[in-house]
Amino acid sequence: MYIDIVKDRPKWQDLYKLAVSAVTPRPIAFVSTVSATGIRNLAPFSFFNMVSCNPPILMFCPARTRDASKKDTRINIEETREFVVGTVNEPMAKAMNQASAVYPPEVDEFLETGFTPKPAKVVSPALIGESPVNFECLLHEVMEFESGPGGGCAIFGKIVAIHVDDKYLADDGLVDHGKCASVGRLGRDTFSNTTNLFDLPRPTV
Repeated sequence: MYIDIVKDRPKWQDLYKLAVSAVTPRPIAFVSTVSATGIRNLAPFSFFNMVSCNPPILMFCPARTRDASKKDTRINIEETREFVVGTVNEPMAKAMNQASAVYPPEVDEFLETGFTPKPAKVVSPALIGESPVNFECLLHEVMEFESGPGGGCAIFGKIVAIHVDDKYLADDGLVDHGKCASVGRLGRDTFSNTTNLFDLPRPTV
């Protein structure tokens, strides 16, 4: 297969399906926000990663909907400039997936999906009680690439606090991947986890 993006001009929906089946596994950002009127929102995003540790910056990408509307998560962040990103493990997967449903803005997804909201230390949005790790973030920048249907957007957040559930820590003080069993997103309706692990020592020259 060969696709010339400029000449062939594939539909963005087709490009999306191919790309997400190839760029795998993708970690999941479970993003907790609160609207300007105080309504909690919870939604997963699989375009997510750390981009800097000095300063500590993470990024996730809430694309516009098929009618070009902004998602509630983005609207809330642009209004309040605060959010929380929780990591997702296998026991959370089914309920996390339910949170990806398109609920009306007035619906509290914590209540709909059964996740436990816990008070954050710095920001207003709630921590996700079941998440192994929660990152409290302040909005650093929103970068929009397209404002039409499916339009890409990257939200960069400055991490101001980190919460790690001690039961997922290894003896060296880092997250134990075997205990955590983090969930990643593949293409189609498929997910993966981090239970099948192997090590490769860092090489020297």
